[in-house]
Amino acid sequence: MRHRYGRLIKKDNIVVFPGALERLIEKGLDAVEDTDYAEAVEAFGQAYHFDPDNTRLLAPYAVSLYETKNFPLAKEVATKLLHSGTTDYLDAMELYLAISIQLQDYEEVEMTIETLLDEGIVPPDTLKKFNYLRDLNKRLSYRYIREVSEPQKHDLFTLDEFVQETTETQQKMLAVFENSELDQTIKKLLAQIVETESLHPIVKTYALVLLRDSGYEKEVTVQKFGYSKNVIPADLELPSQDERSINVVNQIGELFEKDPSRMQMAIDASLRYGIIAYPFCWDGFTTFEVADAYTEYIESMFTGEPVTNTELNSLIKSVDEQTDR
Repeated sequence: MRHRYGRLIKKDNIVVFPGALERLIEKGLDAVEDTDYAEAVEAFGQAYHFDPDNTRLLAPYAVSLYETKNFPLAKEVATKLLHSGTTDYLDAMELYLAISIQLQDYEEVEMTIETLLDEGIVPPDTLKKFNYLRDLNKRLSYRYIREVSEPQKHDLFTLDEFVQETTETQQKMLAVFENSELDQTIKKLLAQIVETESLHPIVKTYALVLLRDSGYEKEVTVQKFGYSKNVIPADLELPSQDERSINVVNQIGELFEKDPSRMQMAIDASLRYGIIAYPFCWDGFTTFEVADAYTEYIESMFTGEPVTNTELNSLIKSVDEQTDR
């Protein structure tokens, strides 16, 4: 009558009846529901030992291991989950990437997200989550590099000293202030950097984000690409994370619905704008006008035809040309 209970599982000369295995899985699922991840790990761990390919336990076991900070085993289980084909691929990938970040596998995370974006696997409605993971990965990567490097003490530089350096060196100088408490002297210096018209836009973005993260509530004047705006850094969203940028991405997705490759190129260009032109967000133009302009901009790359000479098209081109400078 064995067939009534399904297949028997035998490992290490021990026979496990399917009923016992199911009870362990149910126990683990109940523990997850109660957010008792330690108990869930214990129950799932026993089941996983005997049946590591059981698709019912892979996702909740990986989550439980993540919550209890057993990241190496969590990554092993998440890898099985990714290849199981029994769950939403992007949800499984998001979990896998979060675990990899905890393991400081920063290069792998960057390459994986880049591949997902390049191949158009990530739909517009979930793009924000993967861009957030990518941004988090980059910031932690920079922090890790600084921590493992030989400690150096730096005297606080002046604005005059700062402007004499190259754009790349200026970004490295600003990186020192990441994830640290900023006193009023440093905040004042960052505000001066934001308001220095001659500096590269990406440098101003970096300084403005640092002020934003520090909760700086004094008004600063930002000048980029012929535009000027007074902002309070503490009130700003992160670059490309504001509602306007997200709406533009969604609109681009609709316009390029049948051409994923060009869609991704247009979305990437809009996200670059969000970073370089920050905090300017195509002010004065509608969301459709912006998305349509990116459509024309990407088409021109393929056809070689120049874009229409409009203020918006000129702005988009000017910002995009700053990417590699």
